[in-house]
Amino acid sequence: MLTVKKTLCFMVFLCLLITSSASSASKENQYLLQKVAQAPQLNNEKDQWLLLLEQPGNSQYYYLANRRGKIYQLEQDSPDNTSLLLDLQNFSSKNNILQLSAFTLHPNYSLRDQTGFGTFYTAHVEKKLKSRIEKRLAESAVSTPLSFDAVVTEWQLNGAKQVDESRRREVIRIAIPTVESGIRQLNFNPYSKSWHEDFSQLYISLSQSPTLKQYPLYSGAILRIHPKQNTTENYSVPHSNPHYAKDKIDKTLYLFGAGQIKQFIWPDKHSSRLLISHQYSFNDTLRHWLSYSDGGEDWRQQPPKAFLYQNQNELPANSLLVYRGQNAPALRNKLLLLSNNKQHWQLKSLSREKVSESTDATTQQQRALSSPIIEWQLQQPELQANSLTFYQDNRGELLFFNEDSGAIYHLFQQDIIYGSQKSDQNGLSAVTAFFVIVIGLFGSYIYYQVIIQQKSAKSLVRREFSNLALTEDKLALNLFRRHQHDAETMIALDEIKQCQLLLGDLVIATINSTLAHGFNDQQEQALREIFHNEQIAKMVDGKVRRISLIINTSEKNKYIICLYMRKGSDRITKNSYFEVIDNAIDWCWVIAKHINKEQTGKRTLRPTITAKNNALAEHTTHDNTPLHNQAAIIRPATHPYSQIAAVESKKIMEDSISEENGDGPTLESAKIETDLVNALEKLVKLHQEGFLTADEFEQAKAKLYHFN
Repeated sequence: MLTVKKTLCFMVFLCLLITSSASSASKENQYLLQKVAQAPQLNNEKDQWLLLLEQPGNSQYYYLANRRGKIYQLEQDSPDNTSLLLDLQNFSSKNNILQLSAFTLHPNYSLRDQTGFGTFYTAHVEKKLKSRIEKRLAESAVSTPLSFDAVVTEWQLNGAKQVDESRRREVIRIAIPTVESGIRQLNFNPYSKSWHEDFSQLYISLSQSPTLKQYPLYSGAILRIHPKQNTTENYSVPHSNPHYAKDKIDKTLYLFGAGQIKQFIWPDKHSSRLLISHQYSFNDTLRHWLSYSDGGEDWRQQPPKAFLYQNQNELPANSLLVYRGQNAPALRNKLLLLSNNKQHWQLKSLSREKVSESTDATTQQQRALSSPIIEWQLQQPELQANSLTFYQDNRGELLFFNEDSGAIYHLFQQDIIYGSQKSDQNGLSAVTAFFVIVIGLFGSYIYYQVIIQQKSAKSLVRREFSNLALTEDKLALNLFRRHQHDAETMIALDEIKQCQLLLGDLVIATINSTLAHGFNDQQEQALREIFHNEQIAKMVDGKVRRISLIINTSEKNKYIICLYMRKGSDRITKNSYFEVIDNAIDWCWVIAKHINKEQTGKRTLRPTITAKNNALAEHTTHDNTPLHNQAAIIRPATHPYSQIAAVESKKIMEDSISEENGDGPTLESAKIETDLVNALEKLVKLHQEGFLTADEFEQAKAKLYHFN
């Protein structure tokens, strides 16, 4: 290993030396685009696209909303497969809905049997009707007529994944003076988990009304509520809201005085702090700010104390995010801005180190006005548009939406080495370029062998599902990621077309609806024989043992569940080998009975695995007894403690062989062979450590074979 690392270092140094001497090779990040979906054409310029979201738990579909009040479902790679999920105009008897302004999904949208399953929220602006008697949130001191309402509505899908009109529910209604003063954004904290106190709290940004900006509600505010209905109200106010105990300020307000709020995000996974993109005027100077908020701020008279950036140019909505995907490593964990310099669009990154109140005013301004780093000039023809926005999918990858053409693209990064052969000063010769490429490939190969393969087992487990469980109605499977208690996706048993059981990369069982692909006791016994032969094979360093299920559905989706993973002596997954075998075979029976009942027999063989069997399956003794005590126990009769040693030695051997009732002959053989291997390894270790002489080692080994 040391030699390989030295070789790698030398190759890297040689590459740097050659590159430096030529002073012309440049390596840059080239970003590629892949079209993944196509939005329907807009009939009217006033429609204007509003928001793009990927459907949770299913990366093949997107939701796309426009200001006319229509929400579409788009299918990846299938432009013709576009359906209308919701048309707000169909729910307005007097056509008083003027515009859809925001749209978001409940955090539990894809989790069956959870509160919020199939639930989403919209915000729209409508005319105030004299006949309406609904309760409106408004500033009591305002005398100006408030002729419009900003309304947040809750919608739910039925079993056919269509909007259930009977379950439509108004959450909150806010009185506003103009159409432009409506709600700009609805969002839930994407990093909040179900066990957190702030889970499923809805954040609502309300535009500033220039004529009423002295009032908190209309000064550019963010509200925070819990949209769940209770006995007296359509929503509740979290007790943690900063103004909950104040009488003069509405309890729903989280912050106010922010001016024109364009967007807010959560830049940190482990903090509820917001980063707000807003146009804010201070000392008669209007700038675009990126400001932090911990809640409770009033920026009407005092500017934000913690901010990142100021600029004279306005940033559009949906132009700010922290990239957490894998497709573009050079951008990972960077705060990205999407802006237009009047020639073409630019993707920029900005330092996430905030300017704090302790910094002197001059330094604050210098840092806040500094230019972001240009990461990419978006010169591809696909991205030449008057209106361009970007989003993140469920895996944190970047999606660019060309609103002019309706095309949606995924972003990928490709590293390419460019060489020029035109001049001695500005290019490498062909020979030098060849050596650079060869050395680079060789270094990459060594890096792959030394670094990547060491981490491949754990990264594989992280990428795949790690567990599955039946839903309460036993009609579907919940799939879980590693260390997660909430299911990430759900598969109806009726949708399963095929299930395969794999040992490593070898398919050892296939279950589907065709002839001879059910399941029975003979197939179970054959599987246990295969697993037995694999288990008695010694696990050497670098060897990987993996058990996994692959489930294919009618929608041509493939789900991989890694049930067991061990690399050398390191078991990466939680459950033991024998336990996983039983679970995997149980799932074969369950799925086979559901999708191929005619070809599935009645189960009679149900082996019982004890905790001792699980320990033996891992090829470890789990013996914490000091080595010199272990040596004293197993020394032969020549030792002064020979009588005690003989009794204890026999006891160790007898205890290590399982005599549990109900085990089949294959399982019993596996336990005996495993115990013999473990005992021999212990003797070798004691001999190597000097606790047993050569004669004692040979006599103990002979006695060990005698007992077995």
